[in-house]
Amino acid sequence: MQIAHGDETEVKVVQGGVRTGTIGMQYLLFGDPNSAGMFKFGLFRQSEGFFSPRHRHNFCQFRIQLDGQCEYGLSGKMPTGTIGYFPEGAYYGPQGPDVGDTFNATLQFGGPSGQGMVTIEQTAAAKKELDQIGAFKDGVFHRNPGVPGKKNTDGFEAVWEQIMGRPLVYPEPQYPAPVVMHPENYDWRRIPGAQGVELKTLGVFSDCQFPCAIYRLAAGTSYSLDGRCVLLVVAGRGAVAGNIYRKYTALYLDTGEEARFKADLATEIVLLGLPDVADMAQPFATRAAE
Repeated sequence: MQIAHGDETEVKVVQGGVRTGTIGMQYLLFGDPNSAGMFKFGLFRQSEGFFSPRHRHNFCQFRIQLDGQCEYGLSGKMPTGTIGYFPEGAYYGPQGPDVGDTFNATLQFGGPSGQGMVTIEQTAAAKKELDQIGAFKDGVFHRNPGVPGKKNTDGFEAVWEQIMGRPLVYPEPQYPAPVVMHPENYDWRRIPGAQGVELKTLGVFSDCQFPCAIYRLAAGTSYSLDGRCVLLVVAGRGAVAGNIYRKYTALYLDTGEEARFKADLATEIVLLGLPDVADMAQPFATRAAE
């Protein structure tokens, strides 16, 4: 189990990254970088001027729009309160540059194809190497004249290929586009045998069957959650795993782990499911041999 608190985690402001614009990043939780189950979870503030082109990834994402509205061009909009599932292999965007300031929680994780994820340290090192042979502009990497390789490459793809030393082969998407969920349009359902606990099941995704859901606990209620997932408290206060939880406390539970919440105040918890590594389609592929 991992636990982190948004109000105790430093906001790192990044400019001039793989995409265009400024992002305030609070990474809270991380998975094993040597596993297909690698993940990154944090809180992100995108400022006016942020831009990313229409692109795709070889991993999956959940995004919780906590404040403001994100616009993804051909993929639609995410107003405050919505939750999006972005499947591996599916295109989305473009995003920005005139969408204003937004605040979201994002979980990026190795998906059903088993391709895993690169780390933020690997990404930073690869970008530094690529800066010596080209330039990132508007989310695209442009190689200098005479440098071998594709002249223009999506920024993420260029970084991944620099790290791995081979072309990126995207998995075929199980969904053609992101799925945006509107929790306010779901009804709360009582959980049998759990007095004071209600649930909104927003969806169950992919052939690995990982869920997205929201739990609501009345004050004075205790309830346990389990399964491989990331949990984010979006309202309330209480105790969990020997800690005081509050707004933007986040937990990671691995397979077989459990967290028992005791709510002092009415509490809402978003559950973002993660696939079990055993359910993934292929072994984790590491960097090509030098």
